[in-house]
Amino acid sequence: MKKLKKPAWIAILVICIAALAVGAYLLISYLAQQDVGRDELTEATPSSRSHIVSTAAPTEAPTEAPTGPVEAYGYTLDEIENVNVSFDELMEINPDVYAWIYIPNTNVDYPVAQSISDGDDSFYLSHNIYKQYQFSGTIYSETQNSTDFHDRVTVLYGHNMLNGSMFASLHNFENEEFFENNNTVFILTKDKVLTYLVYAAYDYDDRHILNSFYLDDDKAFRNYIASTIFPHDYDALVREGVEPGVDSKILTLSTCTNGAANTRFLVQGVLVDERDR
Repeated sequence: MKKLKKPAWIAILVICIAALAVGAYLLISYLAQQDVGRDELTEATPSSRSHIVSTAAPTEAPTEAPTGPVEAYGYTLDEIENVNVSFDELMEINPDVYAWIYIPNTNVDYPVAQSISDGDDSFYLSHNIYKQYQFSGTIYSETQNSTDFHDRVTVLYGHNMLNGSMFASLHNFENEEFFENNNTVFILTKDKVLTYLVYAAYDYDDRHILNSFYLDDDKAFRNYIASTIFPHDYDALVREGVEPGVDSKILTLSTCTNGAANTRFLVQGVLVDERDR
């Protein structure tokens, strides 16, 4: 074998070091991406269930449109009072922004967009609310859903980021103790505060929920609800006593799992309170 001359192997060594440095820079940049949250805006069947979580409240399932005090379900609106969001300012930045999602004791505290003006449902998969490319994207819904959250099932999507941002901390609900002690998702719109009771968290396949179920049909919707109460996931967590009905509004939060690429982790809640801001 012919030996490399000294200048040649030095050049190869320099190229290798440079390649490693570039790779490290890209990895660090990826992990350190800043997502647009409130701070940034201010500055700028039963056998398939292994765990049925029993909690002190509620003792009756919300089977109809929510009535009565939200406190009946074991929580108050105290935390949401600190979430001050100006939708006038947000919509000046981008009229596609129509809601804000906040989940106590997670990192989920973000604007929600829908690509109405661009006509591309997946636009916010890779763009922030300033419509700039950003790998972490924006929490978003597709145009099949209305923006008033009055559909029978509303699906919000967000990335499972390695740095814990976007929907990564939904995976907190995989922990039985966390699931038992945290049951609330808040959605703010310009005029409303909507409160959802988290009742299920489980791995699912990557099918398109809104396209896969004929949710306008009462029987089909009941069957879909049953599939969320009895998910086909051995590690699923389901809150005992919560049984949504045909008048219920379901919020589904979808992100990638930490496993196979064709699986998704879903956290689902049922609307239990809607009031004016």
